[in-house]
Amino acid sequence: MTQTAPQTSHKFPMTPRTKILWSLSQSSFERHNAEKLATHLCGLHVDALRIVVSPALLPLLKGLRTEITRQFGQMHHRPTPAGLMPFVCGLVGRRARLRVPGGNFEIKAGEPFSVTVRADFDACLHPDKTPSAQDVEIVLSSPDMKTQLKVGSTLTVSYGQTILEITQIEAHGDSLRLKVMASQPTQLLTGMDVQSSHLPHTLLPLLPQDEEVLSNGFMQVADYVVIHGVSTRDELLKLKARIMPEKSGQGSLRHPSVSVGPAVRDRAAALPPRWIWKVDSKDSLELLPHILDCVDGVLLSRSELGLSIPANSLPIIQKELIARCNEIAKIVIVASELMYSMRVNPNPTRAEVSDMANAAADGADALLLAEEVTEGPFGDIVAEMSRDTLVNAAPFLEANWNRVEFKAKTDEDAIAYGALKVARDIGARAIVCLTEGGYTAYRLASLRTPIDVVAICYNENIMRQLNLVNSVRGLTIDSALPFDQILAETKVQLNQSHGFNKGDKIVFVSLTASSVSARNSNIFTVQEID
Repeated sequence: MTQTAPQTSHKFPMTPRTKILWSLSQSSFERHNAEKLATHLCGLHVDALRIVVSPALLPLLKGLRTEITRQFGQMHHRPTPAGLMPFVCGLVGRRARLRVPGGNFEIKAGEPFSVTVRADFDACLHPDKTPSAQDVEIVLSSPDMKTQLKVGSTLTVSYGQTILEITQIEAHGDSLRLKVMASQPTQLLTGMDVQSSHLPHTLLPLLPQDEEVLSNGFMQVADYVVIHGVSTRDELLKLKARIMPEKSGQGSLRHPSVSVGPAVRDRAAALPPRWIWKVDSKDSLELLPHILDCVDGVLLSRSELGLSIPANSLPIIQKELIARCNEIAKIVIVASELMYSMRVNPNPTRAEVSDMANAAADGADALLLAEEVTEGPFGDIVAEMSRDTLVNAAPFLEANWNRVEFKAKTDEDAIAYGALKVARDIGARAIVCLTEGGYTAYRLASLRTPIDVVAICYNENIMRQLNLVNSVRGLTIDSALPFDQILAETKVQLNQSHGFNKGDKIVFVSLTASSVSARNSNIFTVQEID
């Protein structure tokens, strides 16, 4: 029986339909315990977390998830229903980062200086700890990365901010000693990423540390796994088989990573993470059409992609990629340089605000803010400014919702679109959908309706995953309830814990179940909160 929740006068800020994906680094977990970190994140009202997972971080992530859920569970009319904040996780893979004496280093154009290149997994993840007292260092996560460096190689620092050309190279034990020359005067900062065609950033073969992560609880903390550095469809499928447990099955076109079986009707059953393909190079962009049916979504890293294709083509690529993902109900995340000046300034530039609003207008599910921004001195202001920017863009998105004609390819597409049109015409507060594996919510949200979507799930992991999707909020319900009681119970939950009022109209949609048939029967109906 549903318990009546205590009423509260606390008001949360308006929540935008495009979700805010907040980055956390290893250092965040070292500076704060789980309780303090969870309190901070809940106060920021961010929607999801992006984390690169190392072996040392796994137990800390489990503690953070428990603490976030506990704290959100004590709040009512909360912006993230049920307190389940999705974790978008990635493996470390092959990565190169700067360590600079004193944290920063001024360089002049055309003046050679020394750089040490060495492999140190822990130092690569924590470049701010005890930097070298003498030289600028490039710290690699894997020793096999430095084998291709040679005189004439160029190193790109911070995605194009600085180009360093190697003019001399010497071996010093396990390290390399480079003489490099900058293309322009600039400032090098500890923690900057380093890219080069002669520094491989492949994921395979997996590093021992990434293997350890996969073997020791990665599935328990990752709702989404971001994959990069894979060069063929076969490599992707082999990696997927390595990560996904046998019991999860191989999924389907609608659910490439989640087999919709009995587990999705069990509230606490563990499920595999959904897969996000990172488009960060010309090669990964060209591979996308061949692997899109194997993944659940795409992360567009514009700064990395801009190193291998002309920068002036990025805006059109972004629009085309987002449109394609929306067409086939795939998640799409836009990353790179969003609010980037706020890593050092308390106010964003006009261009940054426009960039964020345009990404939302293009139809992105979520916008990823980099850790340099989220963990900078103005992180709290970044969260507020990002939320306000997206909320202020909402009237434009609503007014232009159906500016492109929708063409239904299936009966389910037609029902979803019809439900959205009805909801808009009658002024419904939300479209409420019953979904086992999440597809109905993905399909509704992919139309980028101005009406919020509330997804009713049986499994908490499915619900948490859906909290990353544009316009979607999730809640769980007991799978033992007969279908004709689900709607009544849903209305009670919406009223008591999620800010819906008596008389609010909702459109209830199910694409897989109804009172007519246990499965494969579609329905939508207009209802009011009692």
